[in-house]
Amino acid sequence: MSKACIALVTASFTAALVACSGSDGSAFGDTPPDQGPIAPNAGEFSSDPLGTNAACVTDVKNASLPPVNLVIMYDKSGSMGNPAEGGDPKAKWVPVNTGMKAFFADPASSGYNASLQFFPAPGDLQTTCGAAYAKPLVPLTSLSSGSPLSSALDAATPQGGTPTLPALRGAISYAQSTIAARPDEKTVVVLVTDGEPGLFVDGQVQAGCENNDIAHVAGAASDAFHATPSVPTYVIGVGSSLNKLQAIANAGGTGSAFMISVSDPTETKQQLQKAFEAIRSQVKVSCKFAVPTAPVGQTLDKDHINVGFTAGSGGETALVYSKDCTAPNGWRYDNAASPTQIELCPSSCGAAQIDPNGKLRVAVGCKTNVEVR
Repeated sequence: MSKACIALVTASFTAALVACSGSDGSAFGDTPPDQGPIAPNAGEFSSDPLGTNAACVTDVKNASLPPVNLVIMYDKSGSMGNPAEGGDPKAKWVPVNTGMKAFFADPASSGYNASLQFFPAPGDLQTTCGAAYAKPLVPLTSLSSGSPLSSALDAATPQGGTPTLPALRGAISYAQSTIAARPDEKTVVVLVTDGEPGLFVDGQVQAGCENNDIAHVAGAASDAFHATPSVPTYVIGVGSSLNKLQAIANAGGTGSAFMISVSDPTETKQQLQKAFEAIRSQVKVSCKFAVPTAPVGQTLDKDHINVGFTAGSGGETALVYSKDCTAPNGWRYDNAASPTQIELCPSSCGAAQIDPNGKLRVAVGCKTNVEVR
């Protein structure tokens, strides 16, 4: 029998495989000689849970936890910071960008992806309204200190009006295509804007693009939220007199918009970062991941899988199988009879989600640790 270990290592649930293996076979399809068969959902107990480094651990299988995807649509209209259009870059553009980059680089954002597109697109009215907002300037990428998202922010220049409806529709379209390609991941839209919809046409602020008003923007957010699959829309309003943006957030299923003051650049930067952190706390990385699959021609014994969590400060906690999630450090299958996913129970899930340096380990081969009642 091979002596091997599986370690699914995550930093804020970003999975990476670490393995060690023996030389003479696989544990899939048979039972280790020193372990009897068990049925976790039949009420058998283990008063001395085995860790994921136990000698009976066998074979290595990969697994992963789905990340969260933030589809960011960012208003770079002239009022955000173009002096020629009455904007002050030190009041909005610079501190908002700084706060956003701080969020991207935050270790707690590990396990999250984001895409970035700006609006308005440059050009005449027809070009601005008909731009390919569904194609982000920066496609989904992992959040990190060296993210291309930060470089895109540095390269952008605010100018133009606010074609919110076509921009939001583009973000929703990209989110929907992301969900179709990555159905196990969570995907949301984040709209960052300093004004209500409108463009200068013939010297006056008008809708500009067809139906470019709060009612229709809120309608687009509502349609996306109530669609299958659902796409929520979060709203961050930068500046004052933006109460109408609340309608977009409410219609998008996220409650209230986050309102960012622009009276002090340092406070603006901090509030913007906190707004993104609040969104991160609401759209948490999932605590579900796929059950390891057996090699071709072999069968995985679901009663010989164990899960452990090592906090960033060190020391592994051996989690126990808890069908009803009554155990304080428990996990369970999505379907006890025919499982496809492992799910951390609320208490162990919460502890892992707030620990960006935590490591989740999944081991195959030892009799499953089960809840003692």
